[in-house]
Amino acid sequence: MRLLGYFHGIDPAAALIDDGHVVAYVEEERLLRNKHAANLFPIRSIDTCLALGRVGLGDLDAIVYGWDAPRYGSGDMARFYDQINRSHPPDDATRRWQQRNVGYFAPAALQRTLVNQLVRHFGVEPSGVPAMAFHPHHRSHAAAAFFLSPYDEALVLTVDGSGDSDCTTIWHGRGTTLEPLHRIEIPHSLGWFYAAITEYLGFDAYDGEYKVMGLAAYGRDNPELRGKLAQIVRPGPRGFDYEVDPAYLHHGSHTYSDRFTDRLPHLIGLPPRQGPRRLEPIHEDLAFETQRLLEETVIRLVGHFQRETGLSAPCIGGGVGLNVKMNSRLRRGVFDRVWAFPIPSDSGLAIGAAIGHEVAATGRRPPRLEHLYLGPAYGDDDVEQQLRQCGLAYRRPDDLAAATADLLADGKVLGWFQGRMEGGPRALGGRSILADPRTIAARDRVNAAIKFREYWRPFCPSLTIESAARYLVKPDDAPFMILAFEATELARAGVPAVVHVDGTVRVQTVDAATAPRYHAVLEAFERKTGVPVVLNTSFNVKGEAIVCTPRDAIRCFAATGLDALVIGAFIVDKPRAPLAVRPDDVLR
Repeated sequence: MRLLGYFHGIDPAAALIDDGHVVAYVEEERLLRNKHAANLFPIRSIDTCLALGRVGLGDLDAIVYGWDAPRYGSGDMARFYDQINRSHPPDDATRRWQQRNVGYFAPAALQRTLVNQLVRHFGVEPSGVPAMAFHPHHRSHAAAAFFLSPYDEALVLTVDGSGDSDCTTIWHGRGTTLEPLHRIEIPHSLGWFYAAITEYLGFDAYDGEYKVMGLAAYGRDNPELRGKLAQIVRPGPRGFDYEVDPAYLHHGSHTYSDRFTDRLPHLIGLPPRQGPRRLEPIHEDLAFETQRLLEETVIRLVGHFQRETGLSAPCIGGGVGLNVKMNSRLRRGVFDRVWAFPIPSDSGLAIGAAIGHEVAATGRRPPRLEHLYLGPAYGDDDVEQQLRQCGLAYRRPDDLAAATADLLADGKVLGWFQGRMEGGPRALGGRSILADPRTIAARDRVNAAIKFREYWRPFCPSLTIESAARYLVKPDDAPFMILAFEATELARAGVPAVVHVDGTVRVQTVDAATAPRYHAVLEAFERKTGVPVVLNTSFNVKGEAIVCTPRDAIRCFAATGLDALVIGAFIVDKPRAPLAVRPDDVLR
């Protein structure tokens, strides 16, 4: 089967699946250079995925969307909203959101949008648009989390803001089946709770949650705050589940934010942080207690079903699965191993919906997801042409890995642009900024001259899979930067730039089979320094999407404090004098 999956919302994306293999995956923001590209139809992503797969619309068996659209068309979701509104009277904004969902997610509306977009972009007749299929939201998250995992049988957790009527679901994955065990419906959303605290702390929901997670490491135990938050998220009637009081989030008056009501500041007793207001220890404590409450709530829920089923490994999907500390707490506290789908947010539904549809249609299990290098690639001829057009001097070393390692060992901060672009929110050695992890000064320079990030956000390491046991306590294969590990003493002493204040590292293990050129750099750096680790952060600046094309990379290189650009087979060294090329010129 050949399927196209797509997601249209925050972080729109598309994916091409061919007989269970994820052939291509692209996020619209990378192509538009518009961070998140919120609510824009992913037509460029669709076009790019088809081009990468060398297929046309007529070669597709179906186009799949990760939403249970028939429930909206039949009136079932309208009845569900009416039911919860009787228990939790909504404010006007919540009612408008419900009404918008009922109309927007109806099959006819989704089909009309899809056909109009494809007809306009590809010039086909409406009859030339493939059939549209729908796969329920949380089942799509679960499909990506389980069917692409290394496990034949596992407990599956999906947790997000909401999708269809669900906020959290538990599944028993076995072979080609997903059996639902438990569901927690709207309005009891851990994702909404975490988003509310994110905005309360002065960050943007659906963009700043990782900042709260990083800030939590600086906080301390605060029993008073813990007691107050426990009034919002509390154990449910069965003891192992939970409830969220929507009166603090969406059901009430909103002076400060659409994400929380005026009852939340009254409860916490602290004005919401706004604008550039300085972070105080109380804000760090609020982040700490929020993170702890999330972790303990999920551990209680999942731990119950672990005991019920005896399953030893969970798979994680849904947007809250981006919380690496939660994932890792499950690994330490309940399970020996954890597999989290590396694009667990709704953009990953482009993959999950198509995979779920394929498994349901064919009864065949797809292969394990080995990597995320699924986007566009550019050959050396293309790269060299762009360098010449931009008037940049460059060199082509005989040993690119050794030359790159020399630059890193000399304290240089590099843009690294190689092969197919990785998908998801983490740079994985396709579009990365690299630096020497052995000194704090290197980390601070990356922050001050290039990334312009908040001081509390950690940088992450890439290391060879062969060296994981030297740097990680209880190491495991972690190719996607979605798990955190306790750092060994060697890591704390030897690579302090990538160890967070709480002594953990969010790591990418690199093997030669999936990332040969990147692995070669790590090996060359080890030969040079004794350390098979580099600091790896995404190739972009704050507020921009990760670079996609050579021109994107050149523009970012020219506009920031990067010392050199390693792009394809070439190295561009930044001269001491300003570059002749201006960043804006590169965009033309």
